[in-house]
Order: sequence, then structure tokens, then C-alpha cells
Amino acid sequence: MSAKAAKKAAKRAENASDFYMGDDVSEEEKKPRPKTSSKIPQQPFRFLDLPSEIRLQIYHLVLFTPTRKTARQNRGTVGASAKKSKPLAPASVRIALFLVSRRIHDEASHYFFSTQIFRVFPVQDFSRRPTVRSLPRRHRSLVTTIELILGNSWTNPPKSWTVDKSLGLQDMVLTRTLKVFVECDPSQPIFEGFRISREYYTEFSGRLMREILEQLPALEHVEFDAYPSVKKDGSLMSRLLLETQKAGLGVFWGPERGWTDFGTKGFEELEQEAEEAAKEAAKNEALDKFRSRFGSGSVDELNKSFQSVSLGGF
Repeated sequence: MSAKAAKKAAKRAENASDFYMGDDVSEEEKKPRPKTSSKIPQQPFRFLDLPSEIRLQIYHLVLFTPTRKTARQNRGTVGASAKKSKPLAPASVRIALFLVSRRIHDEASHYFFSTQIFRVFPVQDFSRRPTVRSLPRRHRSLVTTIELILGNSWTNPPKSWTVDKSLGLQDMVLTRTLKVFVECDPSQPIFEGFRISREYYTEFSGRLMREILEQLPALEHVEFDAYPSVKKDGSLMSRLLLETQKAGLGVFWGPERGWTDFGTKGFEELEQEAEEAAKEAAKNEALDKFRSRFGSGSVDELNKSFQSVSLGGF
């Protein structure tokens, strides 16, 4: 290229630069910038010297910031464990953070597990969140809040809903809150003809609640919530409240129903209702056995006799 052609090309480039940069750009800004050095600093950034509050904010951004605009949701629909779930960062990002160093692993894993709500048992709402039983033992000790959802499979509770050492509640030394969400109360009249007996599920839930409370070593209070069809003074809620008061724990109310302590029954009243419910359950069980053995023809007559005869020697 001749010197004259090179001069014309430079002039055209200068005119194009003026067009894209605008007329208000100063001559100083048009000057080419000096090249910056790409050399990596010799002194690394001292992350652990930051205040703990700032480190926790960074952990939150890394653990709970999805890389996609449409993050994969927990997809659960029942209880606080579904409604308060956060979208997670990809597993590869979370694992990379945990592998930086032992101290960062301890801090980040404590923040991750202490800010999540884990269910005691699974329910059929397509939740992807692991249950307490599936957590490693070292991570169970970091969980602060768990949730028990009752009302699911009320005609035939899953056999896996058992409280034993494999459930791992005894390892949850930091768990302070147990959330209980009730989907339905099968003792209500609308379930007549579909339930096993009036108090069957109430007895099952009360026993399950008592066993869970006995296993948690540092629990402080229980938070109750429910769907609108569940009554606070109903048979199921009364039994759950009784077990909570027997354990000497505080009672809180969740946001779904907005219940308050006003109108809550006392311990003696709840205990009396529980005794009556147990007698009713024993009566129904006896009637079922009688019906299966002698047929339904004499059940009505026998049912009348229960009004005046004690079941103690039946």
C-alpha cells in the first residue's frame, strides 16, 4: 500500500471513530488507552480477614444464585419447607465452594444447612428437598428448623413413617424449631365413611408427635399451621397441642391460618379430651372386631350398650 492510500485509510478510520463515539467525546478520551498489565498480583486476597457478616453474604450469593434465568424450583407445595425454599446454585458451584478449604467448608455448610427447612418425612407434592433421614450425620447437626406435615395418606400412613435411630433426630443438636403443618383432620364428620375410624389418624399423629419430641435433644418450640378446613379446637390439633405441652415446649402459630393464643385450651382440658378420644378409638376398634366376627346385624344393639358399660373388661 502506498503512503497516499494509507493516509486516506487513516482518515476514514478517524471519521468512523467520531461517528460511533459521538460529538461530545473530548479529544483526550479519543486518545488510545495504554495497555494494562495482565500480570497476576503476587499477594492473594485475604478473604478470611473479612468480617463474618460479609463472608456470610458472599456465601449466600454463591449458594443461592442460579445461573439460569428460569431456576429449577423446589416444586413442593405444602408447608414452609416448600413456600420458603430458595432457588439453588448449580451443584458444581456449591461443591467448588465447599472444597476451597476446611474453614470455608465449615462456615459455608453451616450457613447452607442452617437456613434451610428440612422435612421429617416425605409427602406427595414432588418436593426435591431431601428429608432428615437422607442427610449425612455431620450435616444433620447443622439443621436448625425441621417440618412435620400431617394429613397426607390419612387412610394408610406409610410404613416408613417411624421414629428410630436411623431417622437421626438425636443428632440434630442445633434444631430449635419444629414446624407442624396439618393438611386435614380426618376426625371431622365429612370424612365419615372413608376413614378407618374417627380417632385412628389422631392417635397415629399424636403418638408420632410424642416420639419426635422425645428424640430432639435441644428443641425449644413448635410452630403450628394448617389449611383452612382444619380447626384449632378439633380432635387432631388438640392432641398435637397436648403432646407439645406435655413436653414443656413453647407454642407458636404460623402465617397460613393466623391463629393466636386467644381461645387455646388449657392442659387439663386437652388431656381430658385426649382420654375421651382414646376411649372412642377403643370403642370403634371393639366394634370393628365384633362386626368382623358376628356380622353387622348385632352391632347397633352392642353400640347402645357401650353408652352404659365400661370397656375395661371387654
